[in-house]
Amino acid sequence: MSDQTAVKKETACCAWKLMVALVLLRLCVGWHFLSEGIEKVSYDHHSGQWSLDFSAEGFFRGAKGPLAGFFWNRVPGNHRWQTTLGMPQELTPDRGDELSGWVSGYVKRRQNELKTGKHTEVEIPEFVPYASWIEQIDAERRAMLKRFTDIRGLTEEQRSQAAQAFGRRDRQLADYLAGESLDIQAYQHELWRLENLQETAGAKEVPYQQRWVAQKLAETNRTPLKWVAVVRQYDQEFANELHGLLTEEQSASTVGGQALAALTDPKQTQLRWMNLAVTGLTIGVGCCLLLGLFTRLASVVGALFLLSVMATQPPWVVGANTEFFSYQLVELSALLFLAAVSAGRVAGLDFILHGLWSMCFGRKVA
Repeated sequence: MSDQTAVKKETACCAWKLMVALVLLRLCVGWHFLSEGIEKVSYDHHSGQWSLDFSAEGFFRGAKGPLAGFFWNRVPGNHRWQTTLGMPQELTPDRGDELSGWVSGYVKRRQNELKTGKHTEVEIPEFVPYASWIEQIDAERRAMLKRFTDIRGLTEEQRSQAAQAFGRRDRQLADYLAGESLDIQAYQHELWRLENLQETAGAKEVPYQQRWVAQKLAETNRTPLKWVAVVRQYDQEFANELHGLLTEEQSASTVGGQALAALTDPKQTQLRWMNLAVTGLTIGVGCCLLLGLFTRLASVVGALFLLSVMATQPPWVVGANTEFFSYQLVELSALLFLAAVSAGRVAGLDFILHGLWSMCFGRKVA
């Protein structure tokens, strides 16, 4: 009997230790999620209002790996430059001469048009390094113009002025990118050179070479940001010009609200809702884990969210930011463990819910 008693005591002691460790793990993970969520909001004591101090834009823009395109397309104002402008292209003497000749001819033609006041339609040849990007910008601007001109209550004169504004902004963009075309061509050649270095036999096995390529790639990828910033400024000026066509009466009526919605990038609205969703998710998961409420669901949701974060920076991709990957992997494992053992039934509200469910339905919760 003494041996059996000792075994029971040891088993009970181990069970208590396991429960304490389980509760501590749940509380630690829950507090981390809650604190991360709270940091995304702030309270203004003067106005008495809460504001969101978080944007996933940088998170999406810096994505790497096979899912990078999916995240890049969520960034407003980018016009998908990563896939339309950031295309590796070798700079051969023939391609360089062809582009230089076209730029010279373009500048002369535009100077003559500015003198005479007669403008021809913008035409961009396929060999221009930004051809795909300007086509994407043009498509998105035309969509904005259509949303604006489709508003009921606008006069035909306002619609005509909007079309004229589109033409001016189209030429403004073409002039700017033509002036930057040689630099854009050099940027694409640098991408091509780094891509070749990555594929060089043995380069992937040399840590120093990997780090050097990753560093140079990160520096090169910052080059287009100045072009993207200018295009964003032009987009905002175009939207402001269209909104300025409204009369005071129209601005004060429902037409003003419709115009504001039409001139807002849909991706900007999506990003705003996504920022709210991420903030609510982290706070919600944190609260649920701290309270032991719906622990299994909260753990699964938290694990999926963490997995999506890790998917933006796969450690096997050159240039990926792996600084927090190990910590995220450990926390992901902890969340999956909490979900598997239904940790909320130990010193949590799930214990009460489980008991109520069993009494009401006469069976255990899975």
